[in-house]
Amino acid sequence: MIAIIAVLIALLLPAVQAARETARRINCVSNLKQIGIALHGYHDQSNTFPAGGWISLPTQPLTVNMNIGWSAVILPWLEQRPLYDGLNLNFRYNDRPNSTAGYTVLSIYVCPSEPRASLWGKSSGDTYTYADADYGGMYGPRGLTSKTDTNNPPRGPLIFNQNISIREITDGTSKTLMVGEAPEAINALWISGHNCFDQAAAINARPKTEFGEELTSQHPGGVNALFGDGSVHFLKNTTHLAVLSALCTRAQGEVIDDSSF
Repeated sequence: MIAIIAVLIALLLPAVQAARETARRINCVSNLKQIGIALHGYHDQSNTFPAGGWISLPTQPLTVNMNIGWSAVILPWLEQRPLYDGLNLNFRYNDRPNSTAGYTVLSIYVCPSEPRASLWGKSSGDTYTYADADYGGMYGPRGLTSKTDTNNPPRGPLIFNQNISIREITDGTSKTLMVGEAPEAINALWISGHNCFDQAAAINARPKTEFGEELTSQHPGGVNALFGDGSVHFLKNTTHLAVLSALCTRAQGEVIDDSSF
């Protein structure tokens, strides 16, 4: 009897685990859809999307010069107006006046599939600890189709010190990746102006020598990504690098077939 029960458990366990992951992935998709609604709420008010982040010295995008980021300024459209009002936009994100608000964990910025020892972290140079964000803004592609492709100037929709409007996304909002999963990245803090990244590797193939970002997830086979039209797509690990590069730009004129991602 014991042996039969053990066999039944062994047969059922994978199905139970798969069902749980399906639920977690659906939750992750819901997070991104709400983030998309918030980004469009910001656009409705300002006629642009927010910048990826604001830095006091644009030629030196270091943590010491980094102010608030996109994931902080859309808080009013995520039903987090009191938290937003607690931010001091006149200071860098890692200055003391923002340390209390920045420590607040927001479930909408946390993917339930991501295993973690803590919900808080620090970027290099931070004095205080801040709440994580598993979703980063797209800064543009780098080196996906050519080693000389530097993403300078940046070609993504969420970049430093520049607000991009829908009309400037001439590749089409349905073909432009805005926000993607990038958990445990070195600057993955929702308050940080550095919560954006350029894509320099295949999906779920973040190199150890990279800057610690890239599209990555614990979902089997790919990642969830929010597009400029508010839709969320599951991008497979096998997505062709040329297609991935095109999705990460806002106005390069690439032609992408819907069936390619």
